[in-house]
Amino acid sequence: MIMDFKEFAKKLLDKALEKGFSNAEIYMSDSMSLSISTLDGEIEKFQNSASRGISFRGTYKNKIGYSYSELLDSEVIDVIVTEAMQNSEILEEAEQDKLFADYKDEKYTEIAGFNRELQSIPTEERIKSALLMEKSAKDADNMIKAVDYNSVSYSEHTVAIINTYGLDLKYTDNGANGYSYARAVKDGETKTGGEFWYGLDWNEFDPEKIGKDAAEMAVSKFDAKSIKSGQYKTVMKNTAFADLLDTFSSVFLANKAQKGLSLLAGKLNEKIAADIFTLRDDPIYSTQPHIQNSCPFDAEGVATFNKAVIENGVFKTFLHNLKTAAKDGVKSTGNASKSGYKSPVEVAPKNLYVAPGDITFDELIEKAGDGLYVTDVAGLHSGANEVSGDFSLLAEGFVIEDGKISKPVEQITVAGNFFDVLKDIEAVANDLRFSSVGSPAVYIKKLDVAGGEQ
Repeated sequence: MIMDFKEFAKKLLDKALEKGFSNAEIYMSDSMSLSISTLDGEIEKFQNSASRGISFRGTYKNKIGYSYSELLDSEVIDVIVTEAMQNSEILEEAEQDKLFADYKDEKYTEIAGFNRELQSIPTEERIKSALLMEKSAKDADNMIKAVDYNSVSYSEHTVAIINTYGLDLKYTDNGANGYSYARAVKDGETKTGGEFWYGLDWNEFDPEKIGKDAAEMAVSKFDAKSIKSGQYKTVMKNTAFADLLDTFSSVFLANKAQKGLSLLAGKLNEKIAADIFTLRDDPIYSTQPHIQNSCPFDAEGVATFNKAVIENGVFKTFLHNLKTAAKDGVKSTGNASKSGYKSPVEVAPKNLYVAPGDITFDELIEKAGDGLYVTDVAGLHSGANEVSGDFSLLAEGFVIEDGKISKPVEQITVAGNFFDVLKDIEAVANDLRFSSVGSPAVYIKKLDVAGGEQ
């Protein structure tokens, strides 16, 4: 018999205690998504999907056992408990996961991560927005020959955790995004440009602007040339620096440091970045209420909060779950993470972002004077070493001349070291933007550039 989650959880936890578990936990993940893609003014794909599952873990004879199920059915309860008992017997880990017992000392913050109005947007309006975004891209310039990828999507996710210590938590978040990728052709040459929106407030979504911006980005790349190799004062676009930060974000994870895979090990409270650089991890999005993916607690039930990872250049904290925090003798930072209900508990940033500065993007470009404006970087998986911090990435962008954006640039490689880049940041703009992580545009005083121009 399919059951309500709370009823199912109670029966499962009671059965676990009856079978000899000293403690137990059930974690539930329930998600749905809607994606609409258009091509040539028609709906190309309409996809509506949903998934739900639970993970069970508990301590049996001083070892943690795990099991999973997609069914919330009374008939699977005995199977789940038995599988966890059997798995606990073969577990070899010296350091066991611990279930969260001290939740009564936590201060859980009510998040603004769910927008009911966003949930209620009619499907017809989402389709209309996708079609408008594609049309806007095509109409922006006669050199736009196609919009190869154009989509609007909506997602909703519920997480619940209940354990035998009395922990009983639940939250739901949702979000939407729009993405347009335009292709321009001129004299047999092809250029592409993409733009996106990502957020909680449908009123902030301007599909006409997204499409137009994607087209303008593609067209702006024509007549691009390489430049001479050398060191350049470099401004990185907010999304480009966010991509770089995301690639090296593992250096801030406690489990990586404990395994010798982060050069920040042993550097707490040391200066590792420029004075003007502050990096925060904000799962509750206390400063960005219209951004999705907020969560009041992590995958272990620990309360989340806004914290400085780097503050005014000083390294303040690693990100921890309960296991890594116990190993370092500190409190968890609320960064336990599960990529899915079947996944183990790991450590991950949640809404990591560079704190914005107090100057505009145009002022940042003007401050650079003469140099390079990098709009895109590629090869982040193959061209970056997460442990050493070294990177060598294909890039494109524009020359900066006399404080103004000038000629387009392509066929260049930017190279350096992530830790050196943090120290070489001269200024930070106020144009904070989120994708997987968040960043404003940043001005780096020097970056090695390999070009093809003689």
